[in-house]
Amino acid sequence: IGDNLPREVGDIGFPIVVHPKDPDTVSVFPMDGTSVWPRTSPGGRPAAFKSSNGGKTWKRLARGFPKEHGYFTTLRQGFVCDQHDPVGLYLGLSSGEVWASADEGDSWRQIAQHLPYILCVEAV
Repeated sequence: IGDNLPREVGDIGFPIVVHPKDPDTVSVFPMDGTSVWPRTSPGGRPAAFKSSNGGKTWKRLARGFPKEHGYFTTLRQGFVCDQHDPVGLYLGLSSGEVWASADEGDSWRQIAQHLPYILCVEAV
């Protein structure tokens, strides 16, 4: 699925979310290794990437995220979706922040901060 991801998304690994009603629609939150941090947003510019055709093409979705110095780190279980229409996406960070998108990743906003290290997020 990652063969067609843009080079900017990094090479360390990232969580992936499959749309609950359309298995060809997937979202990923890429991370990259640096000389200082083991896994962070590539270039300090966090973004989700979404494919609606099973990974053939990808769209970068960053509206609402910091434009620079956003060195986000999340675990595999820290990126999830809900069952609503449109599907909501949720991203929990090791820094204790939670970010959410109510429009399938088109825009993001911080909904919580100053929490302990986030290991996983669940959407109900």
